[in-house]
Amino acid sequence: MKASASNNKLDYVAKSPAGRSLTLCLIAAALALLCSLFALSGNSFHDYESRPPVQLTLGGNKQDILEIGLASQSRIASSSDRSTAAAAAAAAAAAAGVAAAGQTQRTEVHSHADAALHITSIPFKLPAALGLPSDAWRPHIFSECAAGMPQAYAPCLNYTNLLRGEELVYPDYRIRLPLSVNQQHSDILTKFIKARFRVQGKWAYYLNQHGRNFVFANTSYQMNPPPHWANQCCMCEGKPAGHSQFTVPQAELPGDAGEVQDEVMFAASPDSSFFQHWRDRTALMLTQADHLLNPNTQFIASPAADETVTEHWQLINNITEDRLIPPQVLYARKFIYSCDTPLLHPYLVQRMSENMLAAAGIDAAGTPWDQRKAVLLIGRNKDAGVQNGHERRWNNYDQCKVKIEALLQRRGQGEKLVEWDLSSFSSLQDIMRFWNTQVRAAVGVHGSGLMNVHWASPGTVLYEIWPVTPDKSATRGLNVFWEQAALKGASYYWFHAESQGEWNVDVDCDLLVEALNKGLRPDNPPMLEPFYQGTMWSTRR
Repeated sequence: MKASASNNKLDYVAKSPAGRSLTLCLIAAALALLCSLFALSGNSFHDYESRPPVQLTLGGNKQDILEIGLASQSRIASSSDRSTAAAAAAAAAAAAGVAAAGQTQRTEVHSHADAALHITSIPFKLPAALGLPSDAWRPHIFSECAAGMPQAYAPCLNYTNLLRGEELVYPDYRIRLPLSVNQQHSDILTKFIKARFRVQGKWAYYLNQHGRNFVFANTSYQMNPPPHWANQCCMCEGKPAGHSQFTVPQAELPGDAGEVQDEVMFAASPDSSFFQHWRDRTALMLTQADHLLNPNTQFIASPAADETVTEHWQLINNITEDRLIPPQVLYARKFIYSCDTPLLHPYLVQRMSENMLAAAGIDAAGTPWDQRKAVLLIGRNKDAGVQNGHERRWNNYDQCKVKIEALLQRRGQGEKLVEWDLSSFSSLQDIMRFWNTQVRAAVGVHGSGLMNVHWASPGTVLYEIWPVTPDKSATRGLNVFWEQAALKGASYYWFHAESQGEWNVDVDCDLLVEALNKGLRPDNPPMLEPFYQGTMWSTRR
């Protein structure tokens, strides 16, 4: 009788509203305990948002680090039945708790939706923060293959000799179209813009850029990719070199130890013997792979054309000539390959510049506008560093120089005209220091001297003169200096001048003076902005 009475009481309690609420709470508590047990057993069901970043040291004795974070993503299948069960249990517990507490129907709908999703956490890393502008543009680096990750991502590629594969996802951005003295100049030059991604309105958009770093074991370099321009070459726009040639490990490495290198990185992008293409390709690869390198890494590199390129190697990572190997067939126990590096991204350009300026003993944060007074005139006529001085000469340089000097005098801001001549500098460090600490603006015909905008302080104004044929149908100018200036945080004005032959130009000096007076200011519109695409171009109107 007592047992029967007890069962009747339990049955009554279970059927009553209060009893049902109590039962649901008990079930929720039990399921929550079960989830905790799963978490303790090594699964990834945690609140990673509250966990501080972990610092991971890579690259031997290097001080650089990667910060580790985790991206929680829904709608991704979990990696094991256990983690799936944990996620489902957690969702059920949440739903039960909501019902017991008498929450609104809307909350119940949300909980029901969550219960239908699988949750997984995908680990990612970030390059170390320096407290400088490049921090805002750091890519997410994925080095572990997680459930739901695209199988084409580097860490998911199933190569038997792949020691490490990294997929770098770079944030999107947009660049303002060049500033100009008047609308006519913009109309003439806009048609020469090479739209690498998308141009709309006053902006060019650079979207969905990825990079990849590979570290292969026991492989060989057989002159593929070639160290020159070819149908497929390293960091060649629209025709990038592949990596499959490194995925078949060598069954036996040559017995002669002199023929086998311990650790080698391929860094012979086309024309990298010269500083401009070293900096717009090789330097970006070295920046992307920086955390993988150590003081013993050697590099397959095209021989330097001059001492300036040698100085570039030393400043970017203290790489001395004895660590550079001319392109040749070789074998390596560890081979680093980063030809899948974006040609244009703020992180790569800014971080390269910051690292090299710091190595030269220069404040990478730059020099304030009011402390920089030099207006630099780059004429190519009088520059000892110009190798093809027969073209893109400024025919009426002297006349424009006089008028620009008169403008600076009228402005009364202490600005002074300086004529560019490479022979007046004793080292690359001297060039970098001059551009960083003294240059307020630079004016020049399209040419590699404008590439020194990489060393300029934020807000520096770059004026590029584009040679254009009399019928306005062709030009010798290119996107490159507009893009590089914008990525570095400089302002950029373009200015066209009529060219007859060899792309030599006759400049309208009065109009150039007007352009200078308009743009010589610290508050020009920003050239670079972050961008979130969303569904902006999901339909075509």
